[in-house]
Amino acid sequence: MENKYMKCLYLEQFDQSLILKQLPIPNPKQGEILIRVEATPINPSDILMMQGGVYPTQYKNVPFIPGIEASGVVVQSGGGELADSLVNQRIAFFGGSGTYAQYAVINAQQCLLIDDDVSFNQAATSFVNPLTVIGMLQVVNEAKVKAVVNSAAASALGRMMVRYFKNNGVEVINIVRRQEQADILKQEGATIILNQTNEDFLVSLEKITSQLNATIFFDAIAGSFTGQVLSRMPDNSTAYVYGLLSGNDCSISPRELIFKNQRIKGFGMSSWFSSISPELQKTSLFKLKKLIKSELRTEIASEQSLEQGQSAIQQYLDNMSSGKIILKPQL
Repeated sequence: MENKYMKCLYLEQFDQSLILKQLPIPNPKQGEILIRVEATPINPSDILMMQGGVYPTQYKNVPFIPGIEASGVVVQSGGGELADSLVNQRIAFFGGSGTYAQYAVINAQQCLLIDDDVSFNQAATSFVNPLTVIGMLQVVNEAKVKAVVNSAAASALGRMMVRYFKNNGVEVINIVRRQEQADILKQEGATIILNQTNEDFLVSLEKITSQLNATIFFDAIAGSFTGQVLSRMPDNSTAYVYGLLSGNDCSISPRELIFKNQRIKGFGMSSWFSSISPELQKTSLFKLKKLIKSELRTEIASEQSLEQGQSAIQQYLDNMSSGKIILKPQL
């Protein structure tokens, strides 16, 4: 490789602005591959990691290159049969040395070959949201539940959930904050949408969850909202917290825990995926590869260069329902 340096976005201290920097291109070790990154999305999890104080320090210590999922072309192997076989292949990948960069290194087992008719932009969003939704449906099926509640429902993940759950016979009670978010979900085929800012929100929620016996709540907000929703759900309901948009710890009345047997659990894609059997992992990845073209597709709002990275993050924060912003490191 002629050029030994790459452009990247770099975080020197938590909760500070990213800087554009030139760093040496990383070298893959045995079992690793070097990828020329073509597309990488801005996710809420990326932003939380950059803020610090949320993820355990073993995930990322400053300074570091942010970004946890991307797509690109394998340009070098560090050695090993699998790594060698991936050279020149188009892949989607998760984790590694940081994806807000022109090149990234990952373990060869942490990638997925992508079909030629899948764009790099779409492939870059293969893991964080789609695999989470696949895992959520697995939880729902194991519980034999036919209706669930989801907060922040107009997000990219929420829109996928509407499509994927509907096609698998599960009704979603979608919670939003604004009318334009409800309109987005209607276009996706959502039939039950509740606005949490309406005065009758909790009364309506209690009525519909009782009618449908919805006993699972997927919560991206956390804070006091978790307990508020659980208090209006049937006895023996469980909230699976998968985000913390409120920035606050979950809270719930002890009465709900003691007398209604309500429960709160965490749900993370990585921990769920590592906990399931190799056979189920293989099945889940097969579904993922097939459905990112349809039910698990991501709406793309815009493309931005690394030079626009900091402003792109602010644009995403200002309107997260409008679609993903994709960083294009090669621009």
